[in-house]
Amino acid sequence: MSTFVTVGNATQPFNRMLDAVCAIAKHLPQPVVIQYGATDDFSCSDCEAVDFMGMREFDEQISNAELLIMHAGAGSVINAVRSGKTPVVMPRRVDLGEHVDDHQIEFCRQLGNTGKILIAHDLKTLGEACDIALSGQNKTGGNGATEPALVCLVRDILERESH
Repeated sequence: MSTFVTVGNATQPFNRMLDAVCAIAKHLPQPVVIQYGATDDFSCSDCEAVDFMGMREFDEQISNAELLIMHAGAGSVINAVRSGKTPVVMPRRVDLGEHVDDHQIEFCRQLGNTGKILIAHDLKTLGEACDIALSGQNKTGGNGATEPALVCLVRDILERESH
């Protein structure tokens, strides 16, 4: 049992999510493995941290973790849902310098309505979402039956954004 946290490969730091995770790390399934990306000077004494990892290690972390906490990158979220898990997702925000636009907020808004993810925006909602995820509520089932709907949803969002 472990917790896997990923901020993805964006070039902007994501201190808001990392600081929130560090604040509750002692209460999460151990070990807490954090992929912190481009966030400078990140350290958390209660976590194992790595800046980037290869796809094989990323997939292993998702597969083996009891709890997934991640940015709202489509690739990360799709991998989590494919694994049959309900990830806790925090969207990056442009007004905080965390991304180039707010597509992650819209992605969460759309996907959150399906029950496939739990959304967190700050420390309080992160803790609440982690409690729900760990309680076993809101599971996707893991049988792959949800994948086509998720793929369609992502396609629809991307098509709307391009028009």
